[in-house]
This record gives sequence, C-alpha cells and structure tokens, in this order.
Amino acid sequence: MNNVRADLPRIMVALCGDVTRDPESIIKYGVFLESLGCRFSIPAIYDAKLYGLQLLISAIPVWHPDLNTWRARTHKSVDGFVRRSRGASRRIRGLRGQVDLVLQLGVLFDAGWDDSPVPSVIYTDYTASMSANHPEAGRSPFHGMALEHWLELERKAMQRARQVCVRSRAVKQSLIEDYSLPPDHITIIGGGLNLSQLPGLPPHPADRPPTALFIGLDFYRKGGDLVLKAFALARESVPNAQLLFVSAGSIPSGLPLAGVKIFPPIWDREQFLSLYPQADLLVLPSRLETWGDVLLEAMAYGLPCIGVAGQPMEEIIRHEQTGLLVPPERVDALAESLTYLFTQPQLRERMGNAGRDLVARDFTWERVADRITPILESASCLKKSDEVLSKRLARTGED
Repeated sequence: MNNVRADLPRIMVALCGDVTRDPESIIKYGVFLESLGCRFSIPAIYDAKLYGLQLLISAIPVWHPDLNTWRARTHKSVDGFVRRSRGASRRIRGLRGQVDLVLQLGVLFDAGWDDSPVPSVIYTDYTASMSANHPEAGRSPFHGMALEHWLELERKAMQRARQVCVRSRAVKQSLIEDYSLPPDHITIIGGGLNLSQLPGLPPHPADRPPTALFIGLDFYRKGGDLVLKAFALARESVPNAQLLFVSAGSIPSGLPLAGVKIFPPIWDREQFLSLYPQADLLVLPSRLETWGDVLLEAMAYGLPCIGVAGQPMEEIIRHEQTGLLVPPERVDALAESLTYLFTQPQLRERMGNAGRDLVARDFTWERVADRITPILESASCLKKSDEVLSKRLARTGED
C-alpha cells in the first residue's frame, strides 16, 4: 500500500473491523483501501472494534434475552461508542508525528475524541437518526434518552471532522436536517463495487426458466416476506419462474415457497458470486437500506435490479433504464415488476448492459478514491497550515 511518493499525506485509516482477517470487512473495504493505497501513504490501519473484556463490560449493561438484539445493543451502546473512541484516541496519539490525517470509516466511534492532535475525515453510508425514523425495520436498538445520547455523540464526531463524506443524497440531507451540519461540511462521493475488476458477462441461456435472485440476510428488513408474496403472484402469470432466495434464519410459516430455492448465508466469496450468473434479475424491496452493495454486484454481472423508491438505492438504480423502482410495501407493484421483467428477455439484457456501464463509470472504488483524494489532501494541508501558524505564534511569543 505504501509504494507512493514520500511527500504525499500519511493517512491512518480507522474502522470497526479487521481488514486483514475479517471476511466482511475485507469485502466491504478491501478494494477501497487498495485504491487509496495507490494515492497515499497508509502507515496504519486501526481496528476500533471492542474485544475480550472491553466487549464484555460494554455488553453487560445492555443485556437482552434475544441474542441478535443484545448484539445490536452492544454494537450501538453509548458505552461502546465511548470505549471505541478512547481506544482510537490512544492509538492516534501514539502515532503523532507519523500520520497527517485520520480517515474514519463509519460513525461507531469518534476519531477526534479528547481533542485529538490529528485531524480527521469521516466517510459513512448512513446515520442513526435515519434508522430511528424507521423503527419497524429493527435496525435501531434504542430509543428515548439512550438514543438521544448516541445521536449527540454521533453529531459531535461529525462536527469535529474536517469533512464528512457520504454515499448518498439521502444521508447528506439527514446530516443537514437531523445533525445541523452545514451543507459545505458534507460531500457526496458515492460507493464502490466490492470487486477488484468487472467480471465477465455470464450467458443467459434461452431455455433457462426466468430466474430472480434475492439476497438479504436480515429477512424482514430486506423485505424477504414481500419478495415471497410478490413472486407467488408473478408465478401465476409466469408459472416456470424461479427464485433463488438467500437469507438467514427460518422463514415464517405460511409464506408461499413454490419455485423457490432457499440458500443459507454463504460466506465463501467465490460461491456467493456464483449466484449472480444463475439469475436474470435481482430483487431487493428493503424496508431500510443504507446503500445497496448487492445491487452494484448484480449490475456488474449485467442483471437489472428491482428496488424500492424513497431510499438510497434509488441513487443506484435508474428507473426504467437499469431496473425498476416500486413504492414501499406494495406487493402488487413488486409482482407486476417481476412479471414484466420475467417476460421481457431483451429488455432485461438492455437494462443489464446499461447497469453494468453505469457501475464501470460511476460506482467503482477507484472512482470513489478519485473523489475523496482532493478532500483528504485539503484536510491534510489544513493541518500543516495549522502547524506552521502555531510555530509562528510560538516564535512571536519568544520574541
């Protein structure tokens, strides 16, 4: 990562996750960090995640009998935020003089905690306020004072940062309205495809039944129930249609499963990616979606996508160009869209090619790195200007 000019800014990357061993973190940020490493010196990557005793101490006060709820509460507890921030602060101070800037990924901690001597830039894909506004989706584990305290910590972290970079217009609007950040403090830079290069376009055999793909480990939040109901309706018009359905946990009884092939969570990356060539389209009617990484992957494989209007994913899917957007919670509209694409192979091919071109043009991590580079350079220059000014003031005081 460090075969770059010595005079370029030295950036410490801080995030919750181990990008050397944790598959989820590697998939989400690996290609992005490689792109940044071609532009900057990255002497340190810091994992702010809590482990061992620190994690246990943070988890006990927010105990819940449901393991998933308890995990979410621990992940987004005020105590956890503070502990992660203190750990990041200690690491940053230990690297003082060795880094010029901190790039913080996500807002589960504050890299500017305790008047950090190194400036920071935050890059995030969502806000806790947006999650709290949709409690039915189950992504916001707290309410009342606990939520308010978290939102205040989140607000202060973003106010301390030299700049906040976001993936979508929706997140920028939330930062302005819910966190009182000035618009010029926020820059939309989008997000990238979690692949090092575009894959080859897979064939779509004419004799293969029209096949939809759903990927949503969080069954309810990702709209798994909506997909199954809509697919059953679509199958009344297209009886040979198939659905590849990837989700975690058990599917509630009573939902239609004819023509559905169910897959448990697939952690092997190669096996996971092999699902896209088996499908003709991807459907994702999420009740709450922070961005849509699987949409970008599907589009890279030439698949049109069906998503939901009014969410950040509508900044990825171009309605009637690269896919279709339907109103939220509308099973009938979702079924109509499935039926329409199932019966229009030439349209699917045209939309799929347009989506692939869009990803190549706007949604690679290299393009995101291009957009964030001047922001990081500017923030680093401000730090150096501050240091020069401090030295001048010190000399003036001596005189």
